[in-house]
Amino acid sequence: MSTRAVSPAPYTRHVPRALARTAAVVVLTLLAGCTPSVSSAPPDATASGSPTVEAAAPASARPSDIPNPAATPTWPRPGPVDTRTGAELDQPFTVDGVVVVSKAHPVSANYSPPWTAEPQGLNPDAYAAFGRMATDAQADGLRLSIRSGYRDYATQAASFHRALRTYDEETARRYFAEPGKSEHQTGLAFDVWDGVNRGSAFARTPQAAWVAANAHRYGFIVRYPDGKTDITGYAWESWHLRWVGTDIAAQFGPDSSLTLEEYLGLA
Repeated sequence: MSTRAVSPAPYTRHVPRALARTAAVVVLTLLAGCTPSVSSAPPDATASGSPTVEAAAPASARPSDIPNPAATPTWPRPGPVDTRTGAELDQPFTVDGVVVVSKAHPVSANYSPPWTAEPQGLNPDAYAAFGRMATDAQADGLRLSIRSGYRDYATQAASFHRALRTYDEETARRYFAEPGKSEHQTGLAFDVWDGVNRGSAFARTPQAAWVAANAHRYGFIVRYPDGKTDITGYAWESWHLRWVGTDIAAQFGPDSSLTLEEYLGLA
């Protein structure tokens, strides 16, 4: 079996039901001879919903990315429900070929991706893309390297139980995944750092701002954006990157607060 992985195909997008309902209300109201009053004020895109010790990213690194229907594609309608049980958990949940491993979509201890023997245990395309990304960051005077790549089920279990001994349970569960619920087990995600600062400290570095602004160009997304803990189940992790391929990452764009769950219609 080849260890090379084809970049995920772009997800086919559809007009969401909420947008369809809004359009229907406007049409019906106009037919009744009235002009609807629609608020144009977007939600507060800078409010943090993640009670962490991290410093807030600079405003320039977190602009509003509320989609403009006239300029950006619409998101897909809600995706399929994960009904896997038993041996079915030996393979990850996917939506149109995009792997999803999370608190809501776990895998068993039997799952391992086909590229665990590759450098860092990562998907070869993802690893090569990070190499290009690190080179370009270096050209801008910023050092980037991979601090943690693939982790199997047992390694993740040890990490999670160590966190429970080190932190209060709420903090541990915000930053550390239970075994089977970590993207690291897929070999499609990894943590970056500057060689000095890790975790919350990395969020305050110019490297973190550079990654947020540029990761999509190389096929990565910041998997756990600020203010989206209620969707992802995890606090803002400026250092955790997920490979989705350039076609999908382009839909997120720079400094995006969009989550993979939202993009795939799972939230």
